[in-house]
Amino acid sequence: MAEESVQRTTDDPSKRQLQKQMEKTRESVSETVGEIKETVSEQIATAKQAVTGVLDYREQFQKEPLVWSLGALSAGFALGYTMGYAHKETKGSRKKSEVLAFTNSLVNELSVVGNSLVMPALNTHIKELFGFDFSEVLESIEDANKRKTKSKRTRKPARKRARKTLPRKSRK
Repeated sequence: MAEESVQRTTDDPSKRQLQKQMEKTRESVSETVGEIKETVSEQIATAKQAVTGVLDYREQFQKEPLVWSLGALSAGFALGYTMGYAHKETKGSRKKSEVLAFTNSLVNELSVVGNSLVMPALNTHIKELFGFDFSEVLESIEDANKRKTKSKRTRKPARKRARKTLPRKSRK
């Protein structure tokens, strides 16, 4: 039995050795966690810088005003053309789609904003620069278009009815 106890002590690691291994493992884990924290914080800082540069559109607009203006003009034209086409295509149909309802409401809202805010300012600038009243020109165009649509509605092409010709009675 004495031999067995001596073998156990030599084969089994001592308590001190286990504690040293645990300390080494803890140190290694804490170093790894520290490295991960540094890497993550660096990546977050890099992402913040990238996003801040992109989201600061005012500074970008000051650097490249022509590019931004053309981009906004192109986007507005594409949106307006698409909505106008959708409105035109669904205008004559009897089915009222959600797209048509959305387009109509958006056009009505933009019309109200344009007529109340944009047109007065634009009209005064056009008067100052060119010397004519832009709203009067638009009204005359609108009146001419109304007259054309009324005359188109009243003038329907007359259909010629095919007359059946009866044979003439022979004279006797």
